[in-house]
Amino acid sequence: MKTQRTRPSRQDVRARLATLITEIAKIPPEAIVDSATIDGALRMESVDFVELQVALEDEYQIELDPIRVVELNQFSAIADYVHECTAAAEE
Repeated sequence: MKTQRTRPSRQDVRARLATLITEIAKIPPEAIVDSATIDGALRMESVDFVELQVALEDEYQIELDPIRVVELNQFSAIADYVHECTAAAEE
């Protein structure tokens, strides 16, 4: 039996994603803007990226496709993808 959860808003997901990136990858909050990319401004190491993915999956009880996340690359696109996955998890 699934526990009923309230779906987080896109802004909630964006804020949590930014917090996790700051905590895990030690990226300054001011560097985390919608246009920031994993391989550009964020310069996340692969181990940080995996830790971020696990944290998001645990927090939202979702499963993310790591290849899709890497292909999306941009912070805002990743936030949107995570938000979409939270909606799919409710179905």
